[in-house]
Amino acid sequence: MQKLYANQLTSQLSQGLAACYLIFGEEPLQKLEAIDALRQAAKEQGFDERLSFTLDSQFDWAQLHNELGAMSLFSAKRLIELELSQKLTPAASDQLKQLAHSLSADIVLVLHGQRGFGEVSKLAWFKQLQQVGVQVAIYPLDDRQARQWLQQRARTLSLQLTADAFSLLQHHSAGNLLAARQELEKLALTHPNRMVDADALADFLADHSTFTVFQLGDAILAGEGQQAMHRLYRLLQQDIEPAIIIWQLQKDLQQLQQLQHHQQQGIAPAQSFKQLAIWPKRQPLYQQALQRLSLNYLDYLLQELAAFDRLYKGGQLADITTALSHLVCLFIKPVPRTYSLQQHHNE
Repeated sequence: MQKLYANQLTSQLSQGLAACYLIFGEEPLQKLEAIDALRQAAKEQGFDERLSFTLDSQFDWAQLHNELGAMSLFSAKRLIELELSQKLTPAASDQLKQLAHSLSADIVLVLHGQRGFGEVSKLAWFKQLQQVGVQVAIYPLDDRQARQWLQQRARTLSLQLTADAFSLLQHHSAGNLLAARQELEKLALTHPNRMVDADALADFLADHSTFTVFQLGDAILAGEGQQAMHRLYRLLQQDIEPAIIIWQLQKDLQQLQQLQHHQQQGIAPAQSFKQLAIWPKRQPLYQQALQRLSLNYLDYLLQELAAFDRLYKGGQLADITTALSHLVCLFIKPVPRTYSLQQHHNE
């Protein structure tokens, strides 16, 4: 039957419900909103009962088959959801193949998961079910699509943003649509009925933003000192364990060391990135870091990180925030070694 993209689902639902929906892809917000739209349409069309199952190692297939076989004389129309949250065993794949023969007019079956659509659509059970169902492919948005998504969502919330503000929000959310939606919803509450420019948005994000250690790593690799320090302090305010922050710094440092070694060996950057499984979006960040951090300096940074680890685990750091700030600054720009955590340790 039909293959749709996430933004085409609402139109299909208005024409009536199919017996089965296969919703798969790696972008979580589009997947979540597709399922929410399906639930709302099912409720409007008389499917008053919703049952949700998650396929795991203890899953009871008999219970699912019993629900699929229940007659409408004794039960309401039902929406039955099955989340595929793990890699399927051969036995589970065989069970999924049988579902196509268990559907009825009183049931809408929804199978969903985070596996890539291109990967899951090649599986035998998927091909069996796609003959009786609607496929909904969830793909990450490219930069142009993400910009359009932000503009559409802002209009829905009656938000007015300048072009520069949209660019800033797109950069800030870094493809995370769920984070972007949350920021827009908060912005609609605090800035109703007025134009929001980039400066106002920057102040808002500084006051409300939460970050991950990966975003801290991105700012450090890019050499964005002010942004990196802001993200570090926000992470500490979020009670992120210092050990997790150090883990991210060590991981990025080890990647940089390997890239420097490859460079000395004459290995092309594209080959190095592929060998080290560095995502395309992070490759320019690593290239920026390599331009300012020599191999000898990276060795020094590794020693500083090791010193922090020893001091932290030994309870010998009086000011953890200052020590972490010191490490971040060392990544941003090579500085004279007038102070080091190694000296602190040796004393």
